[in-house]
Amino acid sequence: MPYTLDWNDIRYFLATVRAGRMSRAGKRLGVSHTTVARHIARIEARLQNRLFEPGSDGLVPTEAGAALIPLAEEMEARAETICDLFQRAGRLSGKVRVGAPDGFGNAVLSRVLPGLCAEEPDLTIELVPVPISHKLWNRDVDIAVSLDRPKTGRLVMQRLCDYDLRLYAAPEFLTNRGLPDTREALAGLPFVGYVDELLYTRELDFNRLIHAGITTRYKAATVQAQLDAVLAGAGLGVLPCFMASGRGLVTVLPEEIAFTRGYWLLYGEDDRDNPRIRRVAAYIRDRIQARAATFRFAP
Repeated sequence: MPYTLDWNDIRYFLATVRAGRMSRAGKRLGVSHTTVARHIARIEARLQNRLFEPGSDGLVPTEAGAALIPLAEEMEARAETICDLFQRAGRLSGKVRVGAPDGFGNAVLSRVLPGLCAEEPDLTIELVPVPISHKLWNRDVDIAVSLDRPKTGRLVMQRLCDYDLRLYAAPEFLTNRGLPDTREALAGLPFVGYVDELLYTRELDFNRLIHAGITTRYKAATVQAQLDAVLAGAGLGVLPCFMASGRGLVTVLPEEIAFTRGYWLLYGEDDRDNPRIRRVAAYIRDRIQARAATFRFAP
């Protein structure tokens, strides 16, 4: 009997690797966990090796399972390429999931990506927030926008744009407390900032960089929530200029307290030739770079 593997079994194997539990894999695939277990059992019987073992937070691949992952991902990529080669009338179809930080996702991509849906009516775009560490390698997202340039991983990395940040306050806040004219004067004022343990990159720890004596009175996990808090007069806060502009806020010490950060567009090296991924990545890059000036501080 020829030694063959069923691609359908491989799909269930990869889904379990990425989800960590058969029940979660089943939900993503729209089947019961017993169906997932049956496919895993079949491939384990064929390979005569266990592919998973219990871990502290679900299932983890065994040595045999870990060896299978890159080969299974290659099969997956080939299957997707075959589908892409035979799209009817040259139109793209399928799903692309984009992960982005909440500020960039909510304030920028949420307004940009619908245009791509109009140009590619058979393509489904999903926009999701980036967690503490995006799961690009596990394919929780196909494309990620990141504040950090990864130092490892087989990734296509493209610099999207730089963006400026300034210290902002609501006019009413300054009316009651006065406009600080030195960095030292900030130490006694309430600040808005990130929740320390949910700060997914030290690049965003602005309050620490401004003054060692700053007290962050209101903490939020998202920059949108911080913007809302500054607007409500809860305190001073460092915000992206592209989000704060036009909201009636006042910049505080704009020449002295100024930050610039950058966004990176990332996707897997294995997806370099995937038409769907290339199309979405190019669309994001072109639209963002065309409006690069809007991400900089305008006095």
